[in-house]
Amino acid sequence: MRMLSPVWLLAVSLIAQAPPPLPAPLPPAQPTAAEFAERRQKLLAALVQSAKGTPVVVLVRGNAGGTDMGPFVQDQDFLYLSGVAEPNLALVLAADAQGQPTVDELLVPPHSRFAATWNGDFLAPGEATAQRTGFATAGNVRALPTRLGELLAPQGGDPGTRPVLFTLLQPAPRLGSTPSKAAEAAKALRSDALDGRSSREQALADKLREAHPGLELRGLEPFLTKLRVRKSQAEIALLRAASQAAAAGLAEAMRSARPGLYEFHLAAAARYVFALHGAGPDAYAAIVGAGANGCILHYSQNQKQLAPDDLIVMDYAPTIGGYASDVTRTFPASGRFSDAQRKLVQDIHDIQLELVAMVKPGARLSAISRRCNELLSQKGYRSDHGPCHHVGLAVHDPSVDTLEPGMVITVEPGAYLRDRGMGCRIEDTILVTETGHEVLSAGLPAAPDAVEALMQESGLVERAVGMPVRR
Repeated sequence: MRMLSPVWLLAVSLIAQAPPPLPAPLPPAQPTAAEFAERRQKLLAALVQSAKGTPVVVLVRGNAGGTDMGPFVQDQDFLYLSGVAEPNLALVLAADAQGQPTVDELLVPPHSRFAATWNGDFLAPGEATAQRTGFATAGNVRALPTRLGELLAPQGGDPGTRPVLFTLLQPAPRLGSTPSKAAEAAKALRSDALDGRSSREQALADKLREAHPGLELRGLEPFLTKLRVRKSQAEIALLRAASQAAAAGLAEAMRSARPGLYEFHLAAAARYVFALHGAGPDAYAAIVGAGANGCILHYSQNQKQLAPDDLIVMDYAPTIGGYASDVTRTFPASGRFSDAQRKLVQDIHDIQLELVAMVKPGARLSAISRRCNELLSQKGYRSDHGPCHHVGLAVHDPSVDTLEPGMVITVEPGAYLRDRGMGCRIEDTILVTETGHEVLSAGLPAAPDAVEALMQESGLVERAVGMPVRR
């Protein structure tokens, strides 16, 4: 029998010692074209009721194509209504004075052989696109000004008889942002003496009013909020997948953590696992805050080398199928909590358990927030941020106070001892069910004993960069 060489023997030995492969489930299916059509029908019905006998036109534009080589991310509201994640699109809906739908049209750029060579084939105007996307018709987006002129024409030449036009009037948040942050950024640009640009939404409103005198413009945002806060079964499946990927990624980062590594090593371990789960872009920038960095709520530099006495706050999650998650854990770089670290993490874990137990239909986020403040105060901590927000296509999705089945929120109490250089936040993504709640990111340890047990397992980074195995 031929003998194996020492190199082959070493390879066989390493394979035998390697942990089993990480699970890599396929992402759930996207919502169907029929579901997106139903969303548009519900939106149009609500707008017709609001307009009270006046014809209605709806215009929603998707995001423009990027000027760089980064991945394209569709506008959240456009994606919610269309399911189409391609650049430079628009959709138009309309109903007559009797409330009957008359237009359900997706507008796309014409086919370009040159663009297809570089970026692949996109949708093109015509029946094939209409059938594929579930719209009644699919036209050319370059004809949008003419199409709006037709739909917004006043009856008998009287400007007062124009239909009401509903469109997005507030600055749209980008992935990982919030409506308030988007509004702040738009205000900063507008007030910049060397810039002065208005938001894309404001520029559209100005152009529409100029082109169609007497036009009544109303914002779509309140109507879309009412639709987006309750998730369908297809949306819940994507949110569950994103949360499970987040939990698996953070678990791998916790296994990998060692003094001497850097914060970015832990982010890399988590991102690798996200990718194995079929994740798209990150829901927000990775937060890996070691030591005093854990007291910076949105810290994202991730350049610090881990010290033996560092407590790490790691807040990181992906998107899957466009839907976000939001998960945070706090763990020691050494793999063992000091007494002070253990007390802080146990206190926040206990608070989170009580807050999660409050999540059910009829509960109010404001009440959960008040209880969080009370519990933190009782334990000698102060509140630096609210404990809850809605999650969906955005990590900070449109929000309402009273919970109903199908809503998805986070629960994330935190305390930050800046004078001692350590902070703690524990966060899970939670579905409100008919009878209570389901923790979508369940299975990721949060209690100190369970965290320490997980951290004794062999991690991905130690194998990749040659760190010694923790014993």
